[in-house]
Parts: sequence; structure tokens; C-alpha cells
Amino acid sequence: MKHRIILLAPALTALVGGLLIASPAEAASNSATLKSKSIAISSKGTGKVAIQCRTKSTCKGKLRFLGSTKTTSYSVPGKKTTYEAVALNDSAAANPFNGESVNGEYKRKTGVTLRVAETSPKKKTHDHKVTTETRKSSQQITGTAAGVAGSTVSQLRVELLTVVRGGNTLVKKFDNDLSDGYAFTVPLGANNSPSATYRLRITGKDQDGIARAWFWRGADGKFTGGGRYINEATPIQATKNSNFDADFRYSSIAGAASDGTSITAVGQPRSFSGATVRRELDYVGCANVFGETKAKGGRYRIDFLPYNSTAGDKRYMISARRGSVDAWYGSTSERFGSCFDVQDYTYSRSNLIAVNGSGPAVRDASVSGNNNELYVDGKFSGFKPTAQGDRWLRLREKVPKVPILDAPVVAERQATSAGNGLFSNVPPGKYWVEIGRRTGCSDWYPSRYPNNSAYFKGADRSSEKWKAFRTLGSLSGGKNSGFEGIARNARPNPAGKAQEKKPAGYAGWMYRGVCGARGAGNYTTVNITGTGNTGADQRRISVTSAKGATVTGRVKRTGGRTNKEMMVRLSSTDGKRVIRTTITNGSGRFSVVGLPSGRWTISVNTDSWRGIGRTFNGKKAVTVSRGKSYSVGTLRFRG
Repeated sequence: MKHRIILLAPALTALVGGLLIASPAEAASNSATLKSKSIAISSKGTGKVAIQCRTKSTCKGKLRFLGSTKTTSYSVPGKKTTYEAVALNDSAAANPFNGESVNGEYKRKTGVTLRVAETSPKKKTHDHKVTTETRKSSQQITGTAAGVAGSTVSQLRVELLTVVRGGNTLVKKFDNDLSDGYAFTVPLGANNSPSATYRLRITGKDQDGIARAWFWRGADGKFTGGGRYINEATPIQATKNSNFDADFRYSSIAGAASDGTSITAVGQPRSFSGATVRRELDYVGCANVFGETKAKGGRYRIDFLPYNSTAGDKRYMISARRGSVDAWYGSTSERFGSCFDVQDYTYSRSNLIAVNGSGPAVRDASVSGNNNELYVDGKFSGFKPTAQGDRWLRLREKVPKVPILDAPVVAERQATSAGNGLFSNVPPGKYWVEIGRRTGCSDWYPSRYPNNSAYFKGADRSSEKWKAFRTLGSLSGGKNSGFEGIARNARPNPAGKAQEKKPAGYAGWMYRGVCGARGAGNYTTVNITGTGNTGADQRRISVTSAKGATVTGRVKRTGGRTNKEMMVRLSSTDGKRVIRTTITNGSGRFSVVGLPSGRWTISVNTDSWRGIGRTFNGKKAVTVSRGKSYSVGTLRFRG
């Protein structure tokens, strides 16, 4: 083994640098204050102490251990703290080389008196009780690395890191030969104080020869697992009392899977605290990747998975993917639909796979279609629904700690004229079911202008010329090329036969971010479990959208400039209510419909159509109740 030290007695509490306890009167009258109460002495009888000068002028004086004939001088600039030299005779009672041994690491003398004789800015002598210790210049950080039987991890390397400015890391030492463990010798601080702060990382090639790495977590002599990234690494310091022992332990997960299945071992992070932490995970908001492979010969195995050596570490889950189908598994054969689903949407570990040092954890992973159906019975109360806005159905995964409008969309479709819709192959999980809450929708509308060329010019906007034209044929290119091809393939709502002709009573067409809805929209939740829930076993749910509020007004511009076809948007910041938009008519009037109850912020011309600005005078917000009408009066545009 590499210099591994076994302690024969419990380590004594280290006395490191700190403030001496002094009476208020003493502290107020002393110009020079001793800041060290543990002093490391070299074999030559020399050491250093921290002296603080409390006055504006330089503090000067002499230092001597009682019982020693050696005296040293100090000079500390005003309002500063510096290290000053002290010295001892070899035979002095205060010399720690004549003291008791501590764990075989160093010797010390307690109750030693250091005299401070101030000569400037005033004369005063005061004594301080301190401890002297034999100087220990360095200590070791040591450990071993081991996996379970059958592990094929190779080319292991342990690295000692420091974190530098910007969160980057610097490799201070490394060891490529771990056959008998590793040992890093690191310098201790002044007066035997702890070393600098380090992190440990282990790298290696996994079962497929792919380089992987993770960071050590734990305490001295206790490994509690590994972290995927540096922010999960445990900060460590070497101390004067003993080696810091940091062992690495890793295990495996194996099982049956069809050839070619992509298998990923996913593990929880140390903490889910904070939006930034969740956002930076490999599976955003959920977990990190610790290993990947593809099944061969009907089997798979993923090695190099860190685990807590002191307890069953229920931390991992398996993702098995074939094509677009992704199946998730925990400790049992129950199939889950996502990373969040395995954790029951609460970051629970109860379903996770525990790994340990006895051998690979076994988890078979089969992949097939979910064959789950969800029938949504949409209803509309008090209004006639629009096809694009009101009759739009969406499924969003109910991700923990994420507002509904930020939750990922799993599936969406337009409901029938009766408001009904069927979703097929829905993975197991918890979902928001929305009706009449479509976001990110654009459609074609007749325009009073043949184009928008004054705005769609220059390098930054010229690529959007396809959004405004007299007829499709007036655009460059053809059905599958140029601007015409882009317009015919726009999503959602590509241009079609209607846009091949000029609309009656108008000059052309425009593609705008408006898909009107008259209802306030609504949402509910549904839980899908297992697979094969189709036909008579399909999940059915009903959701009703009631008539929304209406906000009317008029946009005016100075100098006779156009107030036509300007977008008016009402938005909310609560993360629950969708944006509602409309376009002003030929006289600048507008009517925004389908608003849920609440307070809304009013914005005008948010898409900068025709190059007009966005600043206006008038009402900037309005509070509404669903089903009622409101007027915000005239919004006077400055641009």
C-alpha cells in the first residue's frame, strides 16, 4: 500500500488559527494583538505567529517564549495583520520537540506562554497562553478504487483538483496506477492548519471503452457515492491529525434486453434544490446520465456506477429505447413512462434501483408500444368554439416545480367539432390535459397591404418575406423551393389553395401569430399507469371550457400613420394563463376574447409588424372576470 497510516488512538481535537479570548479592557488597550494560539515550530526552533496591528501607525515590539532566551522583533503596518517570526531554544520547555506525541503525527506542548513586548506606538507587555507543535509540512490524501465482480472498467485514474476562477478545475496531481491505491501528498497551511480545499475525480473506460468520469462524495474514511458534475463533489482538506482516506467504489446494473436496445443508467443528483441545479441536469429537472450501452446477445451491462458503501443506494433507473419508444424501469418490472414517472413526480427514491458491492443489480428492460389510449371529452359552455384555438387539445407532462405553461408538450391535436379527441400510445405518467389553451400558433389572414417589404428588408429580416404577399405565385421560387416553398410548408397552418388567390376586398395575405379562441380554456390532470389500456380499458376524462372575458379598445397613431393590422397582446406572468392576441381592423379597433379571470398586461405590436415601434400611452393592464366585457379606451401610439 502507498503510505497508508492507521491511527492507533482517536485523533485529538486540532487547535488551529483563531482569536484568543481576551477581556474587553485588554483588547482595547493593546496595540498589537496575537491572532495565533497554535504555533508550529520547525526543527530549527523557528516559527511564525499572526500579529494584528490595531492602530493607524506601525506596531513594533519583541516576541519571546517564557523559558527561552531567544527573542525576535516584529513590525506590522497599521491596520494590517502579518505573520512574524518567533524562536525557541532546543532545550526550552516550550519547545514541542520535547513534548508529547499526537497520534504519531506530531508533538506538542500546551499551556506555553508567549510574551508580547510592545515598543511602539506605546510600550506595553502582555502574555498569551498558546500551544506549540512540531511543524508538519504535509499530509496525505489516500484511497483505493474497486468495482464488483465481472466489471470491465479499465484505465482508471484518480485526479486531485482545485476549483479556480469561473468554476473551472485545475488538476494538481493524478495517479494512473491504482493497483495498490493512490496517495497524494499535499502541503498543510500555516501553523499546521488544514491544506487547501480539493475535489477528487475518477476517470476510466467503461464496458464499451467509452471514457467516463465522476466526482467523489463522502467524509474522511466514508464513501457515500459519486456526483456527475463538480458541483456535487465533496470539498476535502488534509489535516495534521491523519491521512484523509477517500475510497472509490462502483457497481453495475445488468439484465435482459432485445439486441440493439439503447440502455441508459440514470441517477439522481445530490440535491434538487434550486431552479439552476434542476435546469443543468442531463435530463433537465430530473436526473443525470451515469452510463450508456446497447444490448447484445439479448443482454446488457453498465459498469462504473458509484454507490454508497454504507447503505443500499437507491439511486438509479434504467431507460430502454428502441426508435421513438422509451421505456423506464426502477427496482421492479413495473414500466414507467419517463424519468419523472419513476420518481413518482416527487423525486421519491422508493422505486429506484439500489446498487452495492455484492454484485450487479439485475433489471430486465423490454421495449414495446405503450398501447395506452386517452379519450378527452371536451365541452364548451356559453360560446361557439373556434377550430384553431378553442378546439385544441394538449397533453403536458406534470413535471414537478415547473409551471404548466413551461411543462413539456407530450402530444397535441385538434378536437372534433364536438370537442372530443383521442390520444394513442400515451406513456405511463401524470399529465396536464388542456383544452383551448393553444400557444405558439400562427395562421394566414387577409391583409390590406400587398406585402410588408418596407419591414422585410436587410440581412436580419429579408428571410421572412414569405410571411406577406399578394398571392403565393408572387413569391420567388416554386411549390417546393424559395419563399413560396417556405410558405407552403409553414408550421402550423401551411399556405394552400386559398392563398393562391388574392382575398376578396383585400390586397394580399399575412402570416401572423394569432389563433383566436373565444373560451377561457381549461385544464385538468390525469394519471396513466401500465400499458395496453385501449378500447374498453382506455382512460377517459372530461374537461370544459367556459366563455372568456372580452377586452376592446382602439389604437391611434399621430400624423395619419396607419393603425391597421397591429397586433394587440394580453399576457400574464403567473405561468398558468395563456396569451391571447388579436389584430386591429381598418380603423384600429380591436377585440381580444377568450380571457380567463385575472390581471392582464397589454402590449401592442409585439411582432414589430411593418417596422412600427411598441411604445404607447394609455392603459397598460386590465383585470377581468371570465364571461364579462371591458374597454381599455384609446391606446395612443408614439411610433
